[in-house]
Amino acid sequence: MAARLDRRHFLKAATAGAALAAAVPVAAQGRPEAATAAHPPHVPTDAPPDRARLFLTDDEAAFLTALIDVMIPADEVGPSGAEAGVVAYMDGQLAGAWGNGARMYLGGPWGEGTPQQGYQLPLTPAQLVRAAIPEMEKATRDAGAASFAEMPADKRNDFLAGVEAGDIGLATLPGRVIMSVLQSMVVEGYFADPAYGGNRDMAAWRMIGFPGARGAYVDDIEASRGKPFQTDPVSLADLQ
Repeated sequence: MAARLDRRHFLKAATAGAALAAAVPVAAQGRPEAATAAHPPHVPTDAPPDRARLFLTDDEAAFLTALIDVMIPADEVGPSGAEAGVVAYMDGQLAGAWGNGARMYLGGPWGEGTPQQGYQLPLTPAQLVRAAIPEMEKATRDAGAASFAEMPADKRNDFLAGVEAGDIGLATLPGRVIMSVLQSMVVEGYFADPAYGGNRDMAAWRMIGFPGARGAYVDDIEASRGKPFQTDPVSLADLQ
């Protein structure tokens, strides 16, 4: 049985690169297309509507919302991925230069690579996600569910783990690669600067105590000497 996916699995991996995540989606710029006294525990609420979508259809957005909230569900510590705007982040990335493979080699040949060789498919990220969702939906129907979003959360969790491990086969696409791409996007969207659509209200930064896009700490050194440094995070928008 494949190992279960859970919030700890994603946040443990993501927190190690949280500072880097804020700068990950550089390729999309300019394209149209730990609770503390200072940061009290999160009380889950319904996510407000995302901004107008650039790429995802309603069905694709519903699928990804269900997937994201299995990967990062809401709890007393922080918001769910959907609450944090990860769907909007993914939509923007898939519509932009990164989603369209602007910096990818797409000339072939296309052999089956090893995990160490990285991504080896003749599809841009946008093409991969668009092709993967119907294949994953068909697999859920084959398992007796009306749709992925209508599965109970624990069943969705088991389904995604099965796809990642290869226990649940898809029609044409490798589940391991699909899950790797989706997991990376979810982590990036949860911790990236809010300018890219995710990390709404900098909730993920507040959760881990990340100060955001602060340029200097000289004025804070003496006041924080010998004790934890606590401050409200700063986003790119705050610097404009």
